[in-house]
Amino acid sequence: MNALVPRQTVEQICAFRDEALKQFAVAFEKIAEANSSILEAYKLWEAAAPGKPGFYERMNDEVEAFSKSVRLPDRDQYLRTAKRLVDVTCWTHVINHTGIENLMDKQAKDELRGQMRYIPERTGRSGEIINQDEIDRCLPEVSPENIYATLERFQADAEMIFRRGLVNVFSKLDRRFRSHDGFKVGSRMILNHMVEASGYFRGHGDKAEKLADVERTFRVLDGSAEHAGYSGIVAQIERERGTWGDPRQSEHDGEFFKVRIFKNGNAHLWFTRDDLVRQVNQILADHYGETLGDGMAKEADPLKEVKTTPAKRYGFFPTPDAAAGTVIGKANLWQNKDKDRLRVLEPSAGTGQLARRCIVRLQDMEDWRRERYAKDFRFDNAVDCIEIQPHLARDLETQGIYNRVTCADFMQVKPDPARLYDRVIMNPPFDRERDIDHVMHALSFLKEDGQLVTVMSAGTEFRETKKSVAFRNLMESLGADWEDLPAGSFAESGTYCNTGILTVWKNGKRKSYRSTWEKF
Repeated sequence: MNALVPRQTVEQICAFRDEALKQFAVAFEKIAEANSSILEAYKLWEAAAPGKPGFYERMNDEVEAFSKSVRLPDRDQYLRTAKRLVDVTCWTHVINHTGIENLMDKQAKDELRGQMRYIPERTGRSGEIINQDEIDRCLPEVSPENIYATLERFQADAEMIFRRGLVNVFSKLDRRFRSHDGFKVGSRMILNHMVEASGYFRGHGDKAEKLADVERTFRVLDGSAEHAGYSGIVAQIERERGTWGDPRQSEHDGEFFKVRIFKNGNAHLWFTRDDLVRQVNQILADHYGETLGDGMAKEADPLKEVKTTPAKRYGFFPTPDAAAGTVIGKANLWQNKDKDRLRVLEPSAGTGQLARRCIVRLQDMEDWRRERYAKDFRFDNAVDCIEIQPHLARDLETQGIYNRVTCADFMQVKPDPARLYDRVIMNPPFDRERDIDHVMHALSFLKEDGQLVTVMSAGTEFRETKKSVAFRNLMESLGADWEDLPAGSFAESGTYCNTGILTVWKNGKRKSYRSTWEKF
């Protein structure tokens, strides 16, 4: 532990701290003594001029200062507050001196600051700001034993804290503004709204801390435990952009990346250390696991080269209820009364989380909706399911609500030109870009004016493989829409892969219909 902070330094800190608390106790006794003398003075004043003490014709600053010269606090509260404030500052000094905070990301720093904060979230029963319950939730009192125990814990957890921080840095950024899919960093990253609309850059706050976190990650991986401080990229941008603001573009060369800030306020980071980027990607892959690693895949095949073998464990991650509701909300599952009923397909249906929601039942609708829409629209959608796992296919068949259930590998099923579908709603396997293969195959099951709504890996929109680029170009030509699902949407199903929803019409014509749930 002497490598972090010398024992002599710790003992000096604690000795000064203990002496300071002793002096505060002495100070209280002197305040109490002064208060007693003042009370005695007021008694004598009352004897000299009955009824006059405390009455002044004019309360100016001098008289007010005289009347408030001594106010005796509650002894326990006074000493408790002194101890809390002294310990907060001592812990801050120790943590800054050891450099432990340099290994922490914003989340870890916020947690630490929460333990060290002066003003707590709640007051005590008597309304006091600092109370024993609050102190018990904070870092322990300052002593050599507690300091070394805390530092040893931080040192033992340093790698875990850093790895967790690294994951937070790169996976919790807004997916729409980064060139990776949550567990693979590319050569570039985009941070939105780094600069205010006026062009003014603030070197503090949430946006600046994210940028500092990215730099901190590379600094630690490069073997430097020093805090960037004045030489860091945030301070550098402040100096080079100046204190005045107007919308303008600027470029800044940092130690690990080049930053270009555009007039719209977004900042683009180009990484200049490929070796450190590789280390970041390895840590991210270790955290998320290779089975989720479409981001760690090698250069993928173009669209014409399709993986026809089933995914590991069939890529089975059931669609959670919240995500399923969002998917169905993108589909148009209503049909005019004078038209044939809609034919809907869920490939790789699994437990039917999506297929079941495609069946709109009159008896399940609110009375006013049924009365309003039943005369003009039909609700008897014919929903087919294809599922490769026999036990799941049997369960779907047993439910008795689907038009047809086929137990087969969807990628081996050929579309019947005479039985094409109006809608395909799906959640395909993600690994090794199989979601692209499944979507391309699903398009062949659609009528020319049919709609496809699918869950996909978030990396599909940004991955730079040949297949992803070709797929994005095709979807763009068809006017497809992409919407992010919240981070962790599939956590309950066993994967933290970032996901989104792709909506596309086969003929490339966007319909003006409102979504199903908006209409019904």
